Amino acid sequence: MKLVILTVACGTLMSAQVHAQASVNAAPYPDLSREQARDRAHQLFEMFDVNHDGIITRKEAQPVGMRLLMERRATGRDTAPGIGGHTLRYLRHAFAQLQSVTELQFEQALLAHFDGMDTNHDGILTDTERKQALVAQARK
Repeated sequence: MKLVILTVACGTLMSAQVHAQASVNAAPYPDLSREQARDRAHQLFEMFDVNHDGIITRKEAQPVGMRLLMERRATGRDTAPGIGGHTLRYLRHAFAQLQSVTELQFEQALLAHFDGMDTNHDGILTDTERKQALVAQARK
């Protein structure tokens, strides 16, 4: 999937710093286990794989990404709570050189994202760890 696919999916997200500050001030998310993150990866993949062929393409990613963006803006909450609003940005970078993404690739990328935020490596992503990741990303 090219950079453009998830760039459009991310759309016009707030700047990383504004987004991070808003997320840091948001109500806390419940802790998220790695297994729950894997389940969420499957759920998100199903949302993006509109034709259910096991591959996400640009044609599928664009409208779904825009819908997720609009839902987030309307509700102030992420569709995959606990992972963080910067997940699509992370995926955009992870899949920058690919034309399409399989479910396994998608799951592996989301779990790598989870692992990167799970700073104490206990398999549980806390609200504090998620907020620290948002702040760190805003500084980049």
